[in-house]
Amino acid sequence: MYQLCYSRHVCRLADQRMIRLDVDSEELDEYRLWLNQGNTPLPPDPGPVAVPRSVTRFQARAALYQAGLLEAVERKLAEPATAKLAQLAYEDAEQFHRDSPTVLGMALSLGLDDAALDALFIAAAKIIP
Repeated sequence: MYQLCYSRHVCRLADQRMIRLDVDSEELDEYRLWLNQGNTPLPPDPGPVAVPRSVTRFQARAALYQAGLLEAVERKLAEPATAKLAQLAYEDAEQFHRDSPTVLGMALSLGLDDAALDALFIAAAKIIP
């Protein structure tokens, strides 16, 4: 079962994985098949959800992995043009802050809007190592 969540995303409820609707993937193909079988996703949760101000390094990386973005982030950080400070932050920071210039810059380079970044932080906060 799926639930609409944030712009350009649907959440697979079985594992809370966020699936981008604008990027082809195996998960998106499965979602489309599910829709073609006559299923309908749940509407977005109407209640306000507090966006965490920060998450642990593990939570951030796990949420990126679940959203299918971990490899893209790591490729971006490996580019010579990426600031050394961003690389150090990713490797060494114990916490990732929602309003960090490094986090905001990475989100922008990945094409994530504020709602998608909020969704990542919310998903990350739910991950218990």
